Amino acid sequence: MKIPDEIRVFNFESKLGYVALRAFFRICSDWNATVDEQCRLLKVGLIELERLRKLPPEPLPRDKLVRIRCFVLTYKAMVAHYGGIPKANREMRVARRGDPFFGKTPLQVMLNGGVIGIASVCKAIAGEVPRMEPPMKAAS
Repeated sequence: MKIPDEIRVFNFESKLGYVALRAFFRICSDWNATVDEQCRLLKVGLIELERLRKLPPEPLPRDKLVRIRCFVLTYKAMVAHYGGIPKANREMRVARRGDPFFGKTPLQVMLNGGVIGIASVCKAIAGEVPRMEPPMKAAS
């Protein structure tokens, strides 16, 4: 079967990275995250963050996609739980009790805990965590 050229050259991974970054920057805007917080959440430097902000579609490393997926799951769960974006966004900066927060805000846990902190907040708020391991390659 011959695949048309426009489908064969279409890079789905680039589009996924582009959409993920748009979602990340939108969520950070809603959370009123500073540039420093955005750098720490994505684990990049300032120059890399600005490059990603202006980037044409290109594939993102798996760890960045997993981080962004956790942010999206957390964001969706907070909005669903609190019934609106403004209230949910305020709650990201309100200290909570219990595991994994222990008196810290969800955003503080994400910022200070690295990918483990991000995943634990996602699990505590959304009830699920995206798969961390890379997808299995199909046998050829």
